[in-house]
Amino acid sequence: MIDHLVYLVHDLPAAAERMGRALGVDFSPGGRHLDRGTHNMLLSLGPGTYLELLAIDPANPAVVAPRWMGVDALPAAAPGRLSRWALTVNERIGPLAAQLEAALPGAGQVQAGSRALADGGELRWQLTDPGSAPAVRSLPFLLDWCGNPSPAARLPEVGCRLQMLRVVGPYRTLITTLADAQDPLEIVDGPGEELVASIVGPAGTIYLRD
Repeated sequence: MIDHLVYLVHDLPAAAERMGRALGVDFSPGGRHLDRGTHNMLLSLGPGTYLELLAIDPANPAVVAPRWMGVDALPAAAPGRLSRWALTVNERIGPLAAQLEAALPGAGQVQAGSRALADGGELRWQLTDPGSAPAVRSLPFLLDWCGNPSPAARLPEVGCRLQMLRVVGPYRTLITTLADAQDPLEIVDGPGEELVASIVGPAGTIYLRD
């Protein structure tokens, strides 16, 4: 199933305030990816799914470009960019990662991930490489939460839902195989790569794109 969407921003608190106001909700604190040079804030999109706002962490200058998720490619004048999306596959990550690798060399490499939590703890997981390039990637990366509750399970229910994720790119057949039939996906064949999401909240609907 769709685990989360990654929306890149420059100023994390300002973006969370702006988007939260449009939806009529508050984003939750996330944490810092100490080995990636980014930090995040999160929003529940219903059971098992969430929106991640991701920005370069100004308090971690030790990690330099190119950072993951295409975060360094966000234009200075852009308010944000929907750059990546992820599927929860858990213990199936090995064989499914091999399918990603066959479609896009490098995309199926399984890595360890971690994030420092706001409460001082640490969340660990495994994921396939989301890459630092291209700026937008239509092929999802895969997540195994290693028996831990995903961030979606920790977030408060605020009445937001992912209405639709439109995925344009050359991987339609593979994405159809990887995703669940009930995922709100529109998968379109195309030579370029594009992601567009519509999210509805108590105060209205927002559209996120590349």
